[in-house]
Amino acid sequence: MLLNNPLQMNDWKFSQFIKLILVVQFLQLIFVGLNLKGINIPVIAQLIGFIYLTFLPGYLILRILKIHEIGNVKSLLYSVGLSIASVMFIGFIINMALPLIGIYNPLSIIPLTVSITLYVIVLSIISYICDKDFSAPNKIETSDFFTLSFLFLTLIPFVAIFGSYSITNYHTNIISMFLLVLIALTFILVVFDKIPKKWYTFTVWIVSISLLFVSSLISPYVWGWDIQNEYYLANLVMNFSYWNSTLPDAYNSMLSIVMLAPTYSLLTNLRLDYILKIVYPFLFSLVPLGLYKIFKTQTNNYKIAFIAVFLFISFNTFYIELLALTREMTAELFLVLLLLLLLNRKLKTNLMVLMAIFSMGLVVSHYSTTYFFIIALIGVSILLAIFNLSKFNLSRNNINFSGNKTLLFVLPSITAFMILFAYLWYSSFSQGLAVKAIIDVLTYIKQDFFDIIKISLQNAGIVPTTAIYALVIFLIILLIAAVIYILKIILQRMVKTNDHEWITNFLDLVRSKLNYKVIAVVGVVVLVALTFVTGPPKTWIVTVLRYLNFTVVFFTFLGLVIVFLNMHRNKFQYTYLAFSVVGAAMLIAGFTIPSFEGAFNITRIYEIAFIILSPFCVIGGTKILGSIYHVIKHGNIDGETPLKIFSIFILVFMLFNTGFVSELAGESIPMFLTGVSVQSSDYYPLFDYQEADSAQWLTDNKVSNSIYADVYGKFIFYRFTPNINEISSNNGVSEFTTYNSTNTYMYLRTLNVNSGYLVGFTSRTDRNRVYKDLSSIANSKNKIFDDGGSRVYYK
Repeated sequence: MLLNNPLQMNDWKFSQFIKLILVVQFLQLIFVGLNLKGINIPVIAQLIGFIYLTFLPGYLILRILKIHEIGNVKSLLYSVGLSIASVMFIGFIINMALPLIGIYNPLSIIPLTVSITLYVIVLSIISYICDKDFSAPNKIETSDFFTLSFLFLTLIPFVAIFGSYSITNYHTNIISMFLLVLIALTFILVVFDKIPKKWYTFTVWIVSISLLFVSSLISPYVWGWDIQNEYYLANLVMNFSYWNSTLPDAYNSMLSIVMLAPTYSLLTNLRLDYILKIVYPFLFSLVPLGLYKIFKTQTNNYKIAFIAVFLFISFNTFYIELLALTREMTAELFLVLLLLLLLNRKLKTNLMVLMAIFSMGLVVSHYSTTYFFIIALIGVSILLAIFNLSKFNLSRNNINFSGNKTLLFVLPSITAFMILFAYLWYSSFSQGLAVKAIIDVLTYIKQDFFDIIKISLQNAGIVPTTAIYALVIFLIILLIAAVIYILKIILQRMVKTNDHEWITNFLDLVRSKLNYKVIAVVGVVVLVALTFVTGPPKTWIVTVLRYLNFTVVFFTFLGLVIVFLNMHRNKFQYTYLAFSVVGAAMLIAGFTIPSFEGAFNITRIYEIAFIILSPFCVIGGTKILGSIYHVIKHGNIDGETPLKIFSIFILVFMLFNTGFVSELAGESIPMFLTGVSVQSSDYYPLFDYQEADSAQWLTDNKVSNSIYADVYGKFIFYRFTPNINEISSNNGVSEFTTYNSTNTYMYLRTLNVNSGYLVGFTSRTDRNRVYKDLSSIANSKNKIFDDGGSRVYYK
């Protein structure tokens, strides 16, 4: 049986489309009304609210802009991006406007419901006026949903959910380990063509959402570092039904925290913890879908694109670190949406509108990711302007991409727009701390740069002066300009010789001289050398992980070289290659500039860089491993074999990164395979019911505001001490390193009770752990609360 494709609602016959919109709108109003009466219908109410907020505004805007026939992935991603941007900005507008007319709780259920309902109705009317006559519905065959491949893939997320549940409630990771086996099996089935190509996109999403859920759902409360502060700020909005935009906290200027999370929580009647643990991971799971679409377009190869995305989601930053950074999860979705638009082969006015909306969505989601993207846009604009590829007539006919439009209008325009909007937004809210943050980073980077020059000059016996500094900087600029000029001359020469014979011969000569077996040996030597540079690892698991990550970087840069040597033959767009150069430069900066790495964290630099660089790792790794296999077998190999060999490397990479091997070895086990245990609680703010109950009891019954806890324990109090005029760090809970034993409380987590020590840091910057024995603090005579897990002492 054929059904209208729900992912392409923007292509449906308008009467069918608007009926669905109105039905969902009506159901949402019914469930909100029941909620106000104290009646909750579990699951159904939350599902309708989620669909209402996540999809309806976006699909309506797509129809207004007459964006049609763009496929499943783009329709889905654009609609979600437009919807969450709508939710954020509607919340912002009513927060600013309604108090002017006497409504001082603008972010409560009724004002939000009325505002978003009016918004949906207005969009519906406009979409009818603009797009009532379009009808080109895409059909799906329901029998496809009963195939073995689909049923197998659909099972995986449920295993993830049960796995996290069993860890949280029964402290066993057997199901989670089984999940990792299923994911590895899925990867093998794709590589060996046992899963049809039509399910590759679905497979990418299934693997992504499964890894995210098995990690995010391990505790009944949010876990991790930054997310504790994000929870505090979102909870402030929910408690006071108002956003105080003047709080001196850079996070507070992010609508992805202070508008999106409270709106979802209120209109779905779902606890804020689960909005951050379910809804945000769902939004983030769409990022690999967009990347798969981009990689497939650039490589023109389904399997390379799939393996590249699998590499991206195998980094544990994807399913561990970023789960504690909800603002960055939202921002990366907008970043990928912008890349999809910038790499679109035919940019029309309606897509430019999307680009403006997504740019603003990125800015109000995460300032660090915004700064990354602005730097990338500036770098790409400069590269394309210098080489002016369209002028040299190098655009390929099979791409049918207007270089002039990208070069002369889109990139400069969107760059200028983002810089202006980011400056206005970040300087207007939260006392401009987001602007101060980037100024501080640039200051530190400048200082590092001058320190490098100073040390180099002193080593050469030259006394550094202002004039010497100026001369060195001038020479560096001159060298860069010379390299660019030489490359430009090469490109001009290519144009003058229409058949490009001389450059083709030159590149063929370079390729013929490249011995990939020698490169492989050199790569091994470099990897060994890097081990001595980076210092000894803690365990053999960490040693292998370090080598695997170095190898990924090595393959990536080799892949970049290979692609550039074959520029006139491969399918990559020049805009994408320009982004790749900038991404590689950022990755190098992360390794070589301490202030850059310290400001953004090398794991997050990896995450951003490999949004672009992942396909190059596949290309480079396939070439090297294929060459080694060729030497071993002493003969030619078919085109698929090197890719299958490289897939084994990626599989090993995934099993080490996810902690599967660590669990088997019994060391360095990641948190999502241990749950709320002594090991994981020693590394993350991760809490159970007993710890939350004791913190709530202490907050309600304290007679002194002097409370001490270890470096992680203080975070549990963020949820119980909302103050609309205070930032989270002023919640009155201090670390034990400043312990005053008079008229104070000592809060102990389960870890503290079971292990007999408190965990702290030597400082906020180096974060080396220090431990304090409890015997001098936790006298049994002073114990005033004990729920079998957590304890409270008073002295």
